[in-house]
Amino acid sequence: MSSISLPQEIFLLLCQELAARRDFGTLFNCSLVSKRVAPIALEQLYSIQELSSISIGDDYNRLEWSRLWRSIILSSIGKTAYPYCVYVRSLSIGNLEDCLSDIPRDTHVRSFFFEGPMEQFHLVRDGRLSIMSILIMCADSIIKCIKRSADSAGAAVALEHLEGTYIPHDVLPGWIAQLRGLRSLRIRDGSVLGLDAATAISQHCPDFTDLTCYYYSSPDADTDLAAFFLALRPNSLRSFEIISKNEIGPAALTALNTHSKSLRSLSFRSISAQAKAALPHLSSCTALETLVIENRDFFNYQDSDDAESKEVLQRIIAWISNCKSLKDLNLRIKDALSIAKGVLLSPDIRFTSLSMVDVGPTSEAMEGVDWTALGSQDRLESLTLGSGDTGAISFIQSEFRLAESICNLKNLTSLNLMLTYITSDVLERIATSLPKLSEFIFSGDSMTDSMLQPLGNIPQLKLLSINTFTSFSFEGLYEFAMKLNRPNCMGIRVDILNQIGELKLKESDYARLQQYFAETLQGRIEIAYYHDPDELHEMDFSDTD
Repeated sequence: MSSISLPQEIFLLLCQELAARRDFGTLFNCSLVSKRVAPIALEQLYSIQELSSISIGDDYNRLEWSRLWRSIILSSIGKTAYPYCVYVRSLSIGNLEDCLSDIPRDTHVRSFFFEGPMEQFHLVRDGRLSIMSILIMCADSIIKCIKRSADSAGAAVALEHLEGTYIPHDVLPGWIAQLRGLRSLRIRDGSVLGLDAATAISQHCPDFTDLTCYYYSSPDADTDLAAFFLALRPNSLRSFEIISKNEIGPAALTALNTHSKSLRSLSFRSISAQAKAALPHLSSCTALETLVIENRDFFNYQDSDDAESKEVLQRIIAWISNCKSLKDLNLRIKDALSIAKGVLLSPDIRFTSLSMVDVGPTSEAMEGVDWTALGSQDRLESLTLGSGDTGAISFIQSEFRLAESICNLKNLTSLNLMLTYITSDVLERIATSLPKLSEFIFSGDSMTDSMLQPLGNIPQLKLLSINTFTSFSFEGLYEFAMKLNRPNCMGIRVDILNQIGELKLKESDYARLQQYFAETLQGRIEIAYYHDPDELHEMDFSDTD
């Protein structure tokens, strides 16, 4: 009886599904089935290589890590059976740099990596590997190969995402110009984003939409970044994020308005007081779905007079309130509570995620504020509430409307009250009022075993982090664990961060508790002690000669 071969389209669909599931092992096995299946499986395998446990460091293995990059680089010079580098969709030059920096620690791995055709990349200066020169040479080879392959096939470049810890200012534009399919760029040092890079994107990358910088702190950062935004095609940028120290200000924020119709996500994670005062310059950017604004120094809330002025505050509230499509708002700045409260009064905004952490002292005007509007956010799934000012958020236990509003959020799955102080009665009300809650993080009144019962009754609890002082017994915790033995709580993680040291569990009891979590609940429990008696005992001995 003759066998019937499956169409290639079936193998393609199968391998695409395996890639979507990040099933690297099965994809690799598929590549060994036959010559018909191998190129399909390998294309999907290398298209997600940056997500593998080896690449992200979850399964550290220096040899396997170097083997992965060696195969990609060798393919760029035609020394492999298949053109692996052409399949890559996200090229992390930063990851390659880390790999190259790690190689000298093992002479065997170094010899393996640079043997044979890779010898041409073995650049040594003063007896040491010239990491940056090797990095640029390897990345250049990969990108040129991708370009040649696309040109010869008359097809679009598969590579869509480019990331680099450091890419020289004069090299970046040339690389961008060869990557017609580039959609996103993630750069550590934003100062390399000059006019040449923006022009290359505008002329050669019609699908480019996303830009992320880790930091941008050059003296002319504000004007240079403004020039970059203005040189891009108008209304082409969809997302911009800056993560760490930066000197952006009015010029860059004003220039972002040239992308007001396309921008969906803005994230300023280290904003200065001067930049905060300039936020109203973004008034035309009202199509946002995600907005993140975080203070440069979390506990430094000495804003300038302009940033603190009522007029600027009201203009910020007015701008954000006009973003009718806003779904995710994350504020970690002075006046965060005032801004969020003002935005919540907008009847057209329905959040799915809201974080309001005020890094300044809560003003007297905030006391007695009507938080009823928060309770009307019936689509809210994630809520973070807190303050960097100790005691400033204590109004959560005295403000009935705020507690009541939180309890009305029936679709809430994640609640973070780590930077708050809530009483036991409010805690119990929350635990019994939110049926979909799966992540619960809080601080507040000291707790005993009696509070474990309502916590254990939360139907779908998967993460519990308790930052308040606790006086739990082994019996109470074990009973709590047994209450969690239900399908919706499998895989639960419990962190008890301030158990009173005098009530430290016996090692045998703690081991038994951890075993139950691991084997029965398929999760884990960790307990940290306040004034751990064993650590104090060790310190006493360390002070003696």
